[in-house]
Amino acid sequence: MRDTSPYPRRASGLAQALAAPRPGERARPCPDRLDATLAGALAGALDAALDAVLSEQRPDGHYVYELEADATIPAEYVLLVHYLGEMPDAALEAKIGRYLRRLQGSHGGWPLFHGGAYDPSASVKAYFALKMIGDGPDDAHMARARTAILHHGGAERSNVFTRMLLALYGEVPWDAVPVMPVEIALLPGWFPFHSRTCRR
Repeated sequence: MRDTSPYPRRASGLAQALAAPRPGERARPCPDRLDATLAGALAGALDAALDAVLSEQRPDGHYVYELEADATIPAEYVLLVHYLGEMPDAALEAKIGRYLRRLQGSHGGWPLFHGGAYDPSASVKAYFALKMIGDGPDDAHMARARTAILHHGGAERSNVFTRMLLALYGEVPWDAVPVMPVEIALLPGWFPFHSRTCRR
């Protein structure tokens, strides 16, 4: 399938890099140039990939794909709804629960990406959200998660955002959340670190 999009197609940087030298330029004798066979195969693969992507494009130029997040986003949603004291949507929570259970890794915890390694923060948030949804601590998937979390050092190994969430619920003291004094913003420019070093 060829490009039928009304939007202009730009040459990729790779295609430009593979192109012959411009008139008047000397060809660089370097080993990173691809031989003609490999360049042809690569160009064919790139064209096939581009055709596959363009076949998914809608007439007005946009694409529709599933927006999928790791376990932290739906877990945070569940926890926020409960923290705010809102009435949870039971049907939505049931879907989120199924989603979180499906994402649980063979290591017992939750990764930050599909098939990834155990992540302490994602695991703590997903476990806590599933408890909030109503999963029992002795359910098989919850026991596996608890074992994995404890094996990897517990909730104290989680990041600052997870610790803040746990502190909001009173699960850990606020002292467990790292803080930086607001006065750091007033440090002068000659100090080894100051607020303006963040703008580089």
